[in-house]
Amino acid sequence: MYSKSISRTNPGCIVILVDRSASMEYPWGNSGMSLAEGAANALNRILLDLCIKATKEVGGSVRHYFDIGIFGYGACAAGSREGVESALGGALSGRALVALSDLADNPLALREERSIDTVMPGARVPVWVEAQHGYRTPMCAAIAEAGAHVFAWVNQHPDSFPPIIINITDGLVTDSPYEGADLAEWAKRLTAIETNDGPALLMNIFLAQHAQGGLLFPASSAGLPDPGPQLFEISSPLPARLVANAAASQVRVDNGARALGFNADLAMLVKFLEIGTRIAAIQDR
Repeated sequence: MYSKSISRTNPGCIVILVDRSASMEYPWGNSGMSLAEGAANALNRILLDLCIKATKEVGGSVRHYFDIGIFGYGACAAGSREGVESALGGALSGRALVALSDLADNPLALREERSIDTVMPGARVPVWVEAQHGYRTPMCAAIAEAGAHVFAWVNQHPDSFPPIIINITDGLVTDSPYEGADLAEWAKRLTAIETNDGPALLMNIFLAQHAQGGLLFPASSAGLPDPGPQLFEISSPLPARLVANAAASQVRVDNGARALGFNADLAMLVKFLEIGTRIAAIQDR
């Protein structure tokens, strides 16, 4: 399982769920950003990284190695209702999963980067996701929405690397049960969707306004405050390929580790996204 390479014939699928509840308005440590702004910053950085990796030569076109979905849950674009919707705007507005090549061609804007690590201070980078916050945390609805799109994608790509779903949140779920099922059941339904290479992977990362004791890929939920045990329960066991990614990023992973990050600061979120999206070698460059 989890051994397939990425190719244009068998692309990968990455779906990211972004908490847009009211608490995402709070400042994030000493980052100078709110939780919502930091999450959007990290997402735009990872999307750019994926585009770069899917380009054969400098200045060349981005190849269709991935289908990407970004969904916000909580505040919706209308500003007056709560729910789940695609977080992509502009020419991609309303689209669920988009080819990475389409994503690359349709950023919302080019802006000076609010740098996480000051590697490229002042650089103008593409922006696909805007910060947004409001209302509650309908996480069950978000996982159900992801499941519907992942199920359809898997039916079209049965021989691909399994979809990876990354859930970024700072709060407790507020819609469990949803349509008769609790959060654990919705997660179970999502990870029951599989390609010939294995089940879909659900990764969860909990953001902390004042991050202390941040933890990546724990092997047990013992000692974790709420919502740690619940998020641990619904997070997929970390497969060998992601264990290797973690080791390459100098993150120790014990046997039985789950795809969970807890009490994350901004740097930890970026590392979590990098490890989770570096899923397989690209085969047909």
